[in-house]
Amino acid sequence: MNTMIENKKVVWITGGGTGIGKELAILLAKKDWQVIISGRRQDKLKEVEKQNNKNISALRLDITDSDECKEVAHKIIKKFGALDLVILNAAAYNPGNLDFNQLSTIKEVVNINLIGQINCISAIIPSMKKRKSGQILIVSSPAGFRGLPNAGIYGVTKSALTFLAETLYLEFSKFSVKIQVLHPGFVDTPMTKKNKFPMPFILTSKEAAERIEKKIHTNSFEICFPKRLIIPMKLMRFLPNKLYFFFLKKIL
Repeated sequence: MNTMIENKKVVWITGGGTGIGKELAILLAKKDWQVIISGRRQDKLKEVEKQNNKNISALRLDITDSDECKEVAHKIIKKFGALDLVILNAAAYNPGNLDFNQLSTIKEVVNINLIGQINCISAIIPSMKKRKSGQILIVSSPAGFRGLPNAGIYGVTKSALTFLAETLYLEFSKFSVKIQVLHPGFVDTPMTKKNKFPMPFILTSKEAAERIEKKIHTNSFEICFPKRLIIPMKLMRFLPNKLYFFFLKKIL
């Protein structure tokens, strides 16, 4: 382990080349974290790395490959000694109606948004459990709160991630591994530029990163914002199915 960095906290951010992942990497590096970013686009990763060559390191990774995930986790732990925080931010977004004639697209989104996260968790959790220390932030979405039209398979995978985070919270607390889940509202990223509908209360990626950074130091299980969007969406979870379906059909 490099003695120059042994006293720094170490964070690994998947999907760190753009959007929220990029801004979190820059922000945490400024706060003297040792930041490792990964993703499939080497050019985007290198652009972020140049923002702070001292504290940001880039490693190309396809999270759908479990062996690659284990290899990257091993490299990080070998070089930096331990992972204090892992932010599972990588995602694929394909809005629109569920089209079962395009199974390859559906499988790709599932493999990235769900299986990819499980691959990363599988690669890091043994060392965290052994140390009885560590923190994992799973980036989900309010699109997974209830079934939504035009959310595609994306909403399905995000619903599964929230369920996964809740389960990990219950099962890993005895190992002193901190689990958090993120439910952000609309954030201006390359993914949301695909949306063809109004996005109320939209935040910049930098604003979202600043809100997240404040909350990762708390004991809150859920990080969600903005409240004026998230609270109404949460309340809809309590509506009876008949009323919920009637309401959604009327407004959409």
